[in-house]
Amino acid sequence: MDANELLQKAVSLAPKVKAISQDVSRRHIQRDDIIKATWLAIVSGRPAFFLGTPGVDKTGTIKAMIRKIHGAVFYEALMPMLSSGSELIVESTSLREKQEPDGGKTISTVDKLGRAASAHIFFGDEIWKTPDVALKMLFDLFNMDDIRHDGQVVHNPLLTFLAASNELPEPESQLEALWSRMSIRVQVNSLNRFGKKQLVEARLNRYRETAEGEKAESKVETLTLEEAKMLKKARPFVEISEEIIETVLSFLEELLDDDSSDFQWAWDDDRRFGRLFDVMQANALLNGRTKVTKTDMSVLEWMLWDEPGQIAVLKAKLAPYTRTVLDEAQEVIDALLAPGGTVDTVLGGNRSKAVEALTQAEEAEKELKRLKGEADAQDAVDIEALLTQLSDTKKDIIAVVTGQKK
Repeated sequence: MDANELLQKAVSLAPKVKAISQDVSRRHIQRDDIIKATWLAIVSGRPAFFLGTPGVDKTGTIKAMIRKIHGAVFYEALMPMLSSGSELIVESTSLREKQEPDGGKTISTVDKLGRAASAHIFFGDEIWKTPDVALKMLFDLFNMDDIRHDGQVVHNPLLTFLAASNELPEPESQLEALWSRMSIRVQVNSLNRFGKKQLVEARLNRYRETAEGEKAESKVETLTLEEAKMLKKARPFVEISEEIIETVLSFLEELLDDDSSDFQWAWDDDRRFGRLFDVMQANALLNGRTKVTKTDMSVLEWMLWDEPGQIAVLKAKLAPYTRTVLDEAQEVIDALLAPGGTVDTVLGGNRSKAVEALTQAEEAEKELKRLKGEADAQDAVDIEALLTQLSDTKKDIIAVVTGQKK
């Protein structure tokens, strides 16, 4: 299979990836960042770190994602509990008896390697509490090097390395080298008010499904391990134009001029600079594209912060670069349905502005159809969903006017 054929087959998996993501998101409320970052880590091969307090569903969301990759071996380690590096890879230990020429016997132990040594996805929880004795083995896993233990050499099958903690590493600690290699860094916040309500409703729905004898597990198809490997293998062939490279360089220079935060480290880290494009390529591929665009710069929000206070600065500065057609479409809907607006007033029972509300809805519909014509395949599907929402809104307005809705 040549590079172009490989790339086209990988691109064709984008709708399946999106369907899987949406299914996981339905059960793991407001955790789209974890879902997206996990995909990016798998396809780019770059490690991802999730920062968040206990109880924000970091581990649960990651496990739900990995279950959607049929055949993938997932290994989770609670890092503070390790007493040696071998605990990461030794599955079992047996005794071997050897007969010596003088008639004596020598008994030795033989380790069977498994665990992280056979995993496709490694997840290290409380990563910054890893004991010093386990660091060497952890770095071998992290760097996806062959695993060496007691004379044995085992191929490392790892697709990517994931980690989580509720804290950052201590400055100038041995773990700073590991932190510097965490390409994707996501801060996971607790649910907002709306999310907490969704969480309760989702739990109740699952209980009802179970009580009615329905299968609680989703029927959405999974990605095979081979397909996940194909995505990773195809990623380097996603096109990066000189214009995109220049745009990223200009953005980094803009960060250097910002007086509110110190981004000098991001410019100085040449290794990180190269990996920005690995993750941008992965984002393009996961969105069904064979070429990186400026919208893929959205991932830089997760790649250029060294302390949480820098995230807001990155978001603000990236916004002009990453605004998509879908963003514009969502803004049209948000403006139409704004609380206290004409449509909201009519839906609240005030018929006096019904004609104006319908006119606004029809203008919004016209704009959404225009934007759909400009969108790529993935965004077009989402804009069509917005058009359906808009159609339902128009029906509700008419129902208010005719007295069918009180």
